[in-house]
Amino acid sequence: MSRPLIDALRAELGPGGNKLPDLSSVPDPALETFVAAVRAAKRQQRKMLEDSAEHSLRLVPMLLRPAVRKILFG
Repeated sequence: MSRPLIDALRAELGPGGNKLPDLSSVPDPALETFVAAVRAAKRQQRKMLEDSAEHSLRLVPMLLRPAVRKILFG
């Protein structure tokens, strides 16, 4: 068991990470793979959301896009 890996997994999962079952019997290589997979999935999700938002802005007239982008994304 690697406490830092379990803590890293809980951190990646956010508030739901505290609901994980006991992972002390999971080997370190499996935990490392799982943490890497969660990180990759989060990166992919973030990229897809950004792409989706940019795509939706194409529906807004070009002169209004900067103002709409600022309103939506700060």
